[in-house]
Amino acid sequence: MSSMTNLSSNEKGELIEQVKQQIAVANAQELLTKMTEKCFKKCIGKPGVALDSSEQVCTALL
Repeated sequence: MSSMTNLSSNEKGELIEQVKQQIAVANAQELLTKMTEKCFKKCIGKPGVALDSSEQVCTALL
């Protein structure tokens, strides 16, 4: 992190904002993954090429 000392305060602020944005994106991706897993476990009885009618209803209600 010694390279951080060579940055201006404006550059440090921009870098911090970029890191915050990357963390927010990572958190959103993790949330989406967890939601997808839970929905799949709850609604999908047997994976196939299409959802059957009960699976469609289940996913629509979530």
